[in-house]
Amino acid sequence: MKISFEATVCYISFTIGLYSIDQIRAWADTIIDRLEAPDIPEIIYDLSIAKKETDILRLLRELITYQETDIALKTVVGILNQSYRIKQITLYEVCEYFYRLSHYVDSDHEWKSYLYEIAANLESAVDGYGEVDRSKIELDHFLNKHLEYVYLFNLNLSPNEPKMTEFVPRKESIVIDVSRVFAPLDLHLVLKRQLDLPDMYGMNWNAFWDAITGMVKLPRKITISGWSVLDERFPEEAKTLRKILTDYSVRYGSENFLVKYE
Repeated sequence: MKISFEATVCYISFTIGLYSIDQIRAWADTIIDRLEAPDIPEIIYDLSIAKKETDILRLLRELITYQETDIALKTVVGILNQSYRIKQITLYEVCEYFYRLSHYVDSDHEWKSYLYEIAANLESAVDGYGEVDRSKIELDHFLNKHLEYVYLFNLNLSPNEPKMTEFVPRKESIVIDVSRVFAPLDLHLVLKRQLDLPDMYGMNWNAFWDAITGMVKLPRKITISGWSVLDERFPEEAKTLRKILTDYSVRYGSENFLVKYE
């Protein structure tokens, strides 16, 4: 695949916050590894050591040919689809990326209002102003239309080097915001991130109990914000989470464990 196309995907993904500085630098390193020295643009070397967002954007722009923007946009949607399916991002985050893409595309682009409407319809439905299932089907349909594009280029599909597990001291307190949970699976992903649950976490309540009683140490104080929103949207999930945390408190009462629901 041409460097200019990959650079365009990287530029869009970086602009909307889907790719990080480290990922862009890693991409530049892969270009250096796979090409012969005379074929490597000087800009790629600069990208591999760039540390500022402004420098990353400037250097990527120098590699872009705008004729490939449309297929690059479809590839970005394919990446979003893949990331959502393998539980790297939540449904709310998909909507947020759709909003950002709608601001990225030109004013006359066919996606300009469409992406915004898909995200807005789902958010409104979750808040009780529409049909959630219908809105999710609409969003899923758009994502799935671009599934095959993810195989053109996706940094998230690159094999990861194994990382050494480091000792993580127990945290004193954390705040978990559940007001942006749009689906039960989103809740598990939020808990996994905020509580540092292992990669093998099974995204269900049995696995949650196993994780917090045998794999990680919960912070001494957990504040769950947006609780009333979660309780209204997914009362059974909220009830189960509260029961598990209560059971944990009873079991490990000597650890001075506290949960606040705000």
